[in-house]
Amino acid sequence: MSLPPSTPPPEEREPIPGETLRAWVEEYGPALRRYFEKRVSPAEAEDLVQDVFLSMQVRGGAEGIDNVKGYLFRVAANVLARRRYNYPPLGRALAPLEGPVEELSPERVLLGKEAMERMLAALEALPPRAREALLLHRFEEATYVSVARRMGVGTSAVERLITRALKSLSASLEGRP
Repeated sequence: MSLPPSTPPPEEREPIPGETLRAWVEEYGPALRRYFEKRVSPAEAEDLVQDVFLSMQVRGGAEGIDNVKGYLFRVAANVLARRRYNYPPLGRALAPLEGPVEELSPERVLLGKEAMERMLAALEALPPRAREALLLHRFEEATYVSVARRMGVGTSAVERLITRALKSLSASLEGRP
């Protein structure tokens, strides 16, 4: 599977120069920290701020972003949502597991690899513009407005492209035409 033509793969992206990243941390770090501290503990807020800047480092900078501060806060909201989805609420103990934990048998590993291959094949089968819109939005955390700007279309067109892509992926993975 390949990324959209407008987005080089991570290994080919230029990392953000240290000076630029350092300037962003100095300029936007305190505001991001305050944003997170209103929602999580101070220790966790620091981790989340680092996650935001790590996302920007992986992205390769602010090329194509008109409003860096707005983009950083959108990434911050996504980082926070992912953290809330993946972790239990603070102060609440995890319930003990009931029943045995399923181990990674060779069969289960093979099933996982086959599922991944089906997903990659389904992504490759998508029309190029739908695939590009979906990858930008879901994997690069770009907003519909940002995707629309990068693709030179309206936000409603991006919404339609992503909806069609998701329906097509679902149908492909369920074995429907």
